Amino acid sequence: MKLSDDTNNKTLCVILHYGSEADTNGCIESLICENKIDIAVSDNDPRQSYLPPVDLRARVKLFRTGGSARFSEGNNIAARAFLSSHHDSVFILNNDTIVTPGAIDLLRSTLFLDGVGAVGPCMPYASDQEKVWACGGYIDKLRLNIGGMQPKSKLPYEVDYLPAAAILCRTEVWKTVGGLSESYFIAYEEAEFALDVRRYGYKVIADPRAVVLHKVGMSSEQKPEYYYNGLRNRLIFSKYLYGPHFGFLYGVLVTSGLAVSTIWRQNFQDFYRNMRILVKAIIDEGTGAPLDRQHVLNSAIMKFSRP
Repeated sequence: MKLSDDTNNKTLCVILHYGSEADTNGCIESLICENKIDIAVSDNDPRQSYLPPVDLRARVKLFRTGGSARFSEGNNIAARAFLSSHHDSVFILNNDTIVTPGAIDLLRSTLFLDGVGAVGPCMPYASDQEKVWACGGYIDKLRLNIGGMQPKSKLPYEVDYLPAAAILCRTEVWKTVGGLSESYFIAYEEAEFALDVRRYGYKVIADPRAVVLHKVGMSSEQKPEYYYNGLRNRLIFSKYLYGPHFGFLYGVLVTSGLAVSTIWRQNFQDFYRNMRILVKAIIDEGTGAPLDRQHVLNSAIMKFSRP
């Protein structure tokens, strides 16, 4: 299937707003001159008060999630609200990104090549554009690990998955897969999504010619709530790969081994906290505890403060 010449065919771009309004506005501004884009902002900030600048409002549709949706849910509900028959594709885009001129056209041209279901750009750091954060990603099913790749070609190439910071997907594929998996709080949903896209016979492609800059936050990985979320993600992903029973047991084994090999080197206070978080993550996933923002914060911080 080749890209249609129908001028009504557009991409619905869903930007999940959380945190910095300046970042969200900058992301919108980088898209405002694109004539193949309809822009929808899904406001998932707890304040539920985001408004685009006056000069941008005519181009932006706004959906308020209530402020407590998971990453996937916040994107999915806005896509469901605004997708129409005029949209041949859906573009999931982080609010801390800047889309460079020509990137959308390149992504669309690659997406509608035969057999392609989803495509993502090359994503350099916005703070240092000589360094690439990711250009596609790999999935290590044995270690239940995912990660970004460096560009391996100047032309489009197949990858295991695409980081959720920027994914362009055909509308029919998006609907067939059912959008991003809502099993996760944040992260790993893009890996499951890519595997589902491939399961339906489509290719997942990274196009290094299309560039989207990413304002990557590096400090968050050390926060207890991110550690807890990362542990549960591996368990959830293992259940997706290997089934609810064996997958959970395998996930516990792999996740515990990786965690212990890392945290034993830490000081006593951090070791104590992280071991408790590990145990809590396993118990929570085994018992089906909720995985929402408040539970992640409570499990990672409040319940593990030393007396």
